[in-house]
This record gives sequence, C-alpha cells and structure tokens, in this order.
Amino acid sequence: MASKQELVLMALAVKQGILNKDQVQTCMDLQNVLEQNGQSLPLVQIALKKKFLSPEQVDALSGKAPAASVDIPQDDHISLEQASRIPIFDVHEELGQGGMATVFLATDKETKQRCALKVLFPKHTTNKVFVERFLREGKLLKEFECENIAKGFRYGVVGKDSAAPLYFMSMEYIEGRSIQDMLDKEGPFPETKAIYAITEAARGLAYMQERGYVHRDVKPDNVMWNNDGRVMLVDLGFSTPIRADLKGQYLDETCGTVQYISPEQAKGQADLDIRADIYSMGATLYHMVMGKLPFGGNDSMEIMAKQVMENLDAAMLKGGKISMHMHYFIEKMMAKDRDIRYQSAREIVDDIGEVLSGAADLQYNPQEDPGNPFTLLGKSVPISSGRMTKVPGMSGRMSPSPNTSVRMRPSGESVKTGLPKSNTAVIRKPLPANGTSNRAPVPNATQAPGSATVKNVTPTPQQKPSSNTSQIQKAAIKPGASVRMPQAPTKAPPTQIRLPEKRKPT
Repeated sequence: MASKQELVLMALAVKQGILNKDQVQTCMDLQNVLEQNGQSLPLVQIALKKKFLSPEQVDALSGKAPAASVDIPQDDHISLEQASRIPIFDVHEELGQGGMATVFLATDKETKQRCALKVLFPKHTTNKVFVERFLREGKLLKEFECENIAKGFRYGVVGKDSAAPLYFMSMEYIEGRSIQDMLDKEGPFPETKAIYAITEAARGLAYMQERGYVHRDVKPDNVMWNNDGRVMLVDLGFSTPIRADLKGQYLDETCGTVQYISPEQAKGQADLDIRADIYSMGATLYHMVMGKLPFGGNDSMEIMAKQVMENLDAAMLKGGKISMHMHYFIEKMMAKDRDIRYQSAREIVDDIGEVLSGAADLQYNPQEDPGNPFTLLGKSVPISSGRMTKVPGMSGRMSPSPNTSVRMRPSGESVKTGLPKSNTAVIRKPLPANGTSNRAPVPNATQAPGSATVKNVTPTPQQKPSSNTSQIQKAAIKPGASVRMPQAPTKAPPTQIRLPEKRKPT
C-alpha cells in the first residue's frame, strides 16, 4: 500500500500536469499486484520504470537542488576570525545566522558607518546557483531605495580564487527584532498591531513589484521591526525577476519556506509574480494573529501538499478569535486561485485602509451628538455605555489620513504624533431645511418615568397653537408610545342659500 508521502508526491505531479490520474492509478494497481506477490516497490520507482516520470522530474517534485559537480565543504557557519579577513570592515561581533549566511555587526572603515555584514557559508561557495543568488541580493539591496526594505551598501568577494573565498554584503543595521522573534517571546499580535506590520511590509513588496521583482520568501523571519517604527523586508536571496513569459513551465527546484509558500510555488511553477508573495504575506498575517501556522505536517512534502490542496479552516477563523475584517483579509490573501487574491501589493494597502476607515466612520460617540437625549437633558453618558460605540473586533482607524505618516514601535508606542484627539466619528441626523429639529418633544426631567407630560411646546411656523393644549398637559404619556397631537376643529362647509326666483307678473 502506498505511503502518505508517496501519495503526496503523486498528487503534486498531477497538479503540475506531469502525470494524469490514470497513470497514477496504473502505478497503484501495479504496486498492489507486487504486494500480493510478496514484493514492494515505491510508486515513484514504478512511475520511473513505466517512464511516466523522468529522474529530473522526481528530483524537482522532491524539492532537491541540482547536485554540485565538486565536493562542497560542509561548514554552515562563519567565525569572527574568518569574517575579519575582509579588509574593508572592522568586524565587532556575531549577530546571528540564517539559512545561507552568518551576520556580523561591523563598521565600514572608509565611511565609518555601522552596518550588518553578511557572509555566505563555506558550503555554498562552490555552488554557482547559491553564489549568484547571494550577489544578486547584494546588488538589489544597493539599488533599492525604500524605507520598508533594508538598504544595501557593498557586496563582493575576498579571495575568489582561493580554497576558501568569502562572499559578503553589507547593509543597513536594523536595531530591532524580527516578527518571528516577537511571536516566540510575546505570542500572537493584537489585530491593530498585526495590520500595521503587514501594511508596512506590503509597501516594501509594492516597491519590489513596481521594479519587476518577486521576493519568494516572505515569512515572519524575514520581516524586521526597527525600533524607529519602520517595518522592513530583509533576505532577498530568493528574489527573482517576474517572468510572465514562463507560463506553463516549471522550475528544477522549489524555492521558499514550505510553511508560507504559495500553491504555485509548491507546484514549482516558473511564472511566479507578486501574488505568490501576497499568499505568503497572508500566511504570515495568519501566524501573527492566530499564533500558529496555517498548515502543519510531519514533513515538508505533507505541508506542501496541503498548501496546494487544502483550504483554511474556516470554522477556526470564524470562532471569534479574530474579527470579520481580519478573516476577510486573510482569506483574500490566501486564496488558492491567485486570480482571486489581491492582484498587487498596493491593492493590499489601499483595501485595508478603506475597510478600516469605513469601520471607524461607523463608530458613534453619544457625548458628541447634540441630538442625543442625554445631552439635551444636560446629562452625559460614557462612551462605553452606548450600544453602538464601535465596530466589534476592531479599534478604529490605523492612521489619521493617507497623507500622514505615523510609525509604531514594536512596543505599540507611536513614534510620531499628529493623530487627532479622537478617532471616533460622529453621525448626526441632518436638520430640516428650516433649521428646526423634527424630534419629538423631550419629557420634563423632573417627572417620574411613566408620568411625564408635554409642556412648553413651541409651535413651528406651519403649526398654529391649539386651544386644547391643556388636555395634552393632563394626559400621561407612556414611555415609548407615539403621541398624536389633536387637530384643530374642522370648519363646516359653507351653506349654499338658494334665493327664490322672481315671479313674472301675471
């Protein structure tokens, strides 16, 4: 019987169009026959023997990188002493390391500028693909000018022809933490904080999209929150030009982090565009507010299969943990069909702004409503006691206006001021054209409930005082009941008098 991993790989092959369902069924039937005869052979091997798959296609489905032609050093760390061999920097201390390089705090000897120095692992230096990616990242970071993308300064190699070359790049030193670090230490984000971070990161993606690039590895580890309030994209090692002309083609390997990659990335499609990053950003947003990954599994293959075939758990999203607005944003970003997602990163920024602005405009503050009965009686009511004081699940606007730049530190404190004193909008009922309120008369505040009387009714220009006012004053008005004013007596129609006709003289 086929294992779960075998079935996942076959499912990916069908999704990519490499196999059809009949071929998969043929392989499974042959596997059952072999098992009945006491033999065992994986589905992939059967597909290879039947020539349904080539060895290269199996490697691509498994996410294996092309094998290098020479032995690769296995070191996946650069020491401080090794980094100090780069002569143009004073290297101070190690900051950490990622999947491809070790990062140090350093000072550029020429510019005296403090920077983050990134040095490629020795095991990748003989792999042409990895070296090209690393140098391309250094080039892009140096060319890009966006406050939501880490700025690059220098890149190059020391000892290129030696046995241990050092490929390096220097970039802006970010004094802050990654979203992943914040999740690990603080747990799920409040929605307002998550929306701020994801909107700022989307501005960085929009900048890349406008220059024809896709990031391909958006995840909490690659989103940094600087202490000055900037949220910044880092690690452009997998970034590549957007190639619409590659439609229908597939890559030799799958790039990205399986927990966040889009279905088209999991399939190995070559014509990736910004919508792949938008899916990854939706998965990042999900992780931020839910405190866990959208899809889990025992291995990378199982998770990739879920990215392709399984939908989000709608019941979990609607369970009250997140607002309906957040639910909408995540579902929109993580749609399996990329034509249903946001079609640009700029659209994310605009749509989130419009939705939250609309939610804020619907908030009602009784204290600011001159037509509120409590205000008319000279009383005040706390905002929290109103039944419709704000939209459930949201806390109002994220920024006062599109023209105002407001940054938020990781602690939630605003870096810049300029916000209005109140983000609560007031909804007022327009007055009639004559400027007179058309509200029902307000009961006297001194009367006990249930026995209020109408006094001092000011007539409008269209209504003359009635002679029966005393009757109204004596009548008790029940709370919530409609009051009908007595009408003036109707005048009797004029009597027609018929004059007698004159008689003609006889």
